[in-house]
Amino acid sequence: MNGFAIRLRLWLKLWFRSFPAVILMVLFPVAAYVSCIWLSYRIDSLTGMFYEKAAVLLYVFILQWCFSIDFDSKFIGQLITYPIARWKLIAERALLSLILFAGLLCLVTIGLTPIAGGLVWKSLLFTIPVYIGIGGAVVLAVVVGKHSLGGLFAGLVLWILSLNGGALLQHASPALLELQIVYAYLNGSLLAGTEPWILYNRLFYIGLGLLSTVLAIVYVNRKTD
Repeated sequence: MNGFAIRLRLWLKLWFRSFPAVILMVLFPVAAYVSCIWLSYRIDSLTGMFYEKAAVLLYVFILQWCFSIDFDSKFIGQLITYPIARWKLIAERALLSLILFAGLLCLVTIGLTPIAGGLVWKSLLFTIPVYIGIGGAVVLAVVVGKHSLGGLFAGLVLWILSLNGGALLQHASPALLELQIVYAYLNGSLLAGTEPWILYNRLFYIGLGLLSTVLAIVYVNRKTD
């Protein structure tokens, strides 16, 4: 645990000294505030744009950065020769990205609560399966592609699909918050059993994330060169 704490401090130090990272951290709350001002009359549009579009894109970039430290420098080739469990290599990088993303997202959500109300927390919880699914896909693409750009490409493809997901993916779309039926569901005015596809949609992205992560770990464990 002490070794992880030291590495965590180093990663966070690098993150907060990175100019692109600072820009992302500044633009994220600014975008949330501007969106809240412009879309204050449509809380479903606000939460959809923020949690399912802006936050997803931010998470993709954070994941890409966290894995780039080892994969882009090819240091991962040395790490897998050490006498340690290889799954920890994936788990540590994923945990780092989660700490950065969750911390920033929670801070911005706290700031939005007085303006938009408690629905922002419900929207955040509702979108967590999407983060799990896209995060797992990004990790798998990084490991298989042996470069963080592979994960970035996979994440951007999924993000682009989510922009017009209702037309392209329909019930499998990751972006559902702007639908009136989902808005009613989160407000408790729709029985859970009335629209089971909403639950299946969330379970699909949880399954996608877990499966992708397992495949990434299996790939790393089988890697010998």
